[in-house]
Amino acid sequence: MKTLKDVISLKFKTSESEGVIFHGEGQQGDYITLELKKAKLVLNLNLGSNQLGSIYGHTSVLAGSLLDDQHWHSVGIERHGRNINLTLDRHVQHFRTNGEFDYLDLDYEITFGGMPFSGKPSSNSRKNFKGCMESINYNGNNITDLAKRKKLEPSNVVSAEFNGYLPSASP
Repeated sequence: MKTLKDVISLKFKTSESEGVIFHGEGQQGDYITLELKKAKLVLNLNLGSNQLGSIYGHTSVLAGSLLDDQHWHSVGIERHGRNINLTLDRHVQHFRTNGEFDYLDLDYEITFGGMPFSGKPSSNSRKNFKGCMESINYNGNNITDLAKRKKLEPSNVVSAEFNGYLPSASP
């Protein structure tokens, strides 16, 4: 999955201050992670770095606070190349990613509600999201609807039940 443009949106509510909302990574070192840290939304993104260290692509952006208030919050991420709009509850931040690359090159899997165990040290220290998610859309695909219709393979990391919400359980 190599994309120049991505559009991701979802709604969530939780009483937890930490947890990975979604994550995707690629063999080239590209990744995108949206998570709660200390009840703030954090978007981590890397469209690529080079091995010489002269191009460093990691970008991290914070949004909001006190997001563990058990109220619904809307998140939208629109990326075109290195230009990003991050929207949290109608507040928009515009920023440009570090580095020189425009494409997000991911493997075939994006996980919602946590990170798959990869054996990498970074995956062990992050908690899975605990709470409710709904209206999950990724590049025109209604993930919530696909999951309800069992068109997505559930993983052993996250279990989902459908009562109008998409809750996520810890491992």
